[in-house]
Amino acid sequence: MTQTVTVSRHVNCPLATSGPFITDPHSLLPQVSTFSRCRFVKARDDGELWDVYLDSGTIQLGGRVLITPPTGSLLKWRAVQGTRHSFAALVEPDGDGSRLTLALTFSTTGLGIARLSEWLGRGLVARNLEAAAEEIRHFLEFER
Repeated sequence: MTQTVTVSRHVNCPLATSGPFITDPHSLLPQVSTFSRCRFVKARDDGELWDVYLDSGTIQLGGRVLITPPTGSLLKWRAVQGTRHSFAALVEPDGDGSRLTLALTFSTTGLGIARLSEWLGRGLVARNLEAAAEEIRHFLEFER
């Protein structure tokens, strides 16, 4: 079973500033404490390999991901090892500021365990994405 969790935030920061920050994993990932154990592995022709984990107490979702080159103000990655998941961070114009949207899609296998873990996991992922969106918003509005 596959689940997608999406959160959005208005950010009082123009797209010209928030876009380059969101699409640069070397800038973004160190600022988001919810993404733990982030480590650049190597550059490839089709993007960059990173080790990225979404930390929720004792539960970690993640592994090695391929971050594709950004398209406009969109950063995307997909798992190549570890928990099957994909992630997207998009920034769009929103009045004088911008709108940040984070989406994480994950899946587990096995009928009974999959249903239980996805039901529990959806809540954990939602809380962690909300926290990540707030950290990013706070950084862009107050710390940049």
